Amino acid sequence: MTSRAIMVAAVLAAGMAATTGCTTPSRVIPAGATAEVVAGFSQDDIDSVVNTILQELNKASPRYAMPGKRRVVNVKDFTNDTLSRGMHADFLAKSIGEGVRDNLTNMNGNFIVFNERMAANAAAAGQPITVTPEFVLFGEIKQRNMRKDNGDIYQEFVVNVRLVDVKTNLEIWQKRIPLRKEVDAANAMNG
Repeated sequence: MTSRAIMVAAVLAAGMAATTGCTTPSRVIPAGATAEVVAGFSQDDIDSVVNTILQELNKASPRYAMPGKRRVVNVKDFTNDTLSRGMHADFLAKSIGEGVRDNLTNMNGNFIVFNERMAANAAAAGQPITVTPEFVLFGEIKQRNMRKDNGDIYQEFVVNVRLVDVKTNLEIWQKRIPLRKEVDAANAMNG
């Protein structure tokens, strides 16, 4: 077979693959429905982690409640310490941090969220900052891969969340949330 014939066959094969739908079709998942299991994180996984953090924090919050007053917490961006550093894992860390921040802001609980960006803008404009955070909420995402005998990958993602008292620097609450995934080797998030 000549190089020209190989080139024509390759172009035809590429055209055929593109027209026959060789790619994974996208679809809209209705609100409230659970997405299929995917390597890495889905929106359902993110929502589950955020809900777990909020539920556990609310269970612990009566210990820190002050009658008639909401405690001020600064929710820091979650850090990404996974094997899949980059756009997808960074987006995951940002999504969890924003989800916790949004939900704490909008719920009528014992905590209210300190807006660090607005405070920095006020300070730069010479305006006094009248409210300071009492607590800081930190989070990080870690990943561990383990290879099974059949070559598939067992992935464990762990979201660690810590609440620190600003005055004492003592860690007063923490939660470890594991998310386990089993995927074939070709679909593992390895970087």
